[in-house]
Amino acid sequence: MPKVATSEKGAGHTEHMGSGAESERSAIEQMGLTLDEWRAKIDELLVQLDLANLDIRDEIRKRLDTTQNVYLAARSRLSDLGDDADSNLSSLRLGLEQLLRDLRSAYDAAEAALRCSRDST
Repeated sequence: MPKVATSEKGAGHTEHMGSGAESERSAIEQMGLTLDEWRAKIDELLVQLDLANLDIRDEIRKRLDTTQNVYLAARSRLSDLGDDADSNLSSLRLGLEQLLRDLRSAYDAAEAALRCSRDST
């Protein structure tokens, strides 16, 4: 499908994007949706943190801070992808996928600490 792009050749210049670039962009859009889901999970965990016992809150807060920092890094990377259309989408996507794995790991650790605090009460 041709894409109209503004370039040095003038407005209305037709540029053909390969299907590889389109599938990369689709994968990146999906990662954006995944990040939105993670934001909701983090917010829910923050609510649960408010309900947790005071003695465990500091540990859970540290883990949640790590989780939020990884989320923000992933969101920033995704934003960079949108700003730099000429960049190598494949390598940037791989970096974002690693950040998503890190986000899951940090979230799981925070959730486990919260679950452990509930079990000990």
